[in-house]
Amino acid sequence: MTNNMDWVDTHEEKVKEERSKEYFTIEEGENRFVLLTHCAPLAQVWDQSQKKYRTAEEGDKNVSIKGVCWVLQDEIIKQAKLPYTVVKSIRALQQDKEWEFTLPFPHVLTLTAKGAGSKEVEYTLTPSPKKIEIPEEILNALKEKKTPEDIIETIKNSGTQVVPKQVEYPEDDIHPDDIPF
Repeated sequence: MTNNMDWVDTHEEKVKEERSKEYFTIEEGENRFVLLTHCAPLAQVWDQSQKKYRTAEEGDKNVSIKGVCWVLQDEIIKQAKLPYTVVKSIRALQQDKEWEFTLPFPHVLTLTAKGAGSKEVEYTLTPSPKKIEIPEEILNALKEKKTPEDIIETIKNSGTQVVPKQVEYPEDDIHPDDIPF
C-alpha cells in the first residue's frame, strides 16, 4: 500500500530547511560559526498561555537573556539568539589578551551543546586558533542587514507582547434576583 500523505513529510522538511537558512539553531553536538557582529541583549520570558517567548517587562520573573547577533554558518549569514552563557563565553574571549578580538571575529567558533533543547543543556565555546578570511561578498551583505539593536526593536514591536485583556463591566446595576442560580 502506498502512502499518499508522504508529501506532508517532504513539505515539512523543506520548510525546516528554508527556515534554517535564516536563523542559527543550536543542535546537539558541535555547531561551527563565525561571529560577525556584537551581541545585543534581548530579555524574554516564556508565556505559557501563548506557548512562546515574549519581550520581558518590568517585574517579570524567570527572565531569559539572549544575545542577538549575526553569524556566518555554512557560508550563509544567519540571525542568532545566543544563550546568555554563550555570550558570557564570547565576552571572556573578548577580554582575553591572547586573542586579538575584532568584529567580525576572524576565527571559527565551535559551540558544543550537550542536552540541546533541554533546560539542562551545557555549552562549551572553543575558538579555532586558525585565522580565516571572511569573503568580501559576506562583508558587503552584512552591511545591508539590520543591526542587532534594530532586530530587537522589530521583535519588541512585532506584537509578541501579551496585553492584558480589558474586562468590560455592565453599566446597569445587577440585582441578585436576576442571577439564574
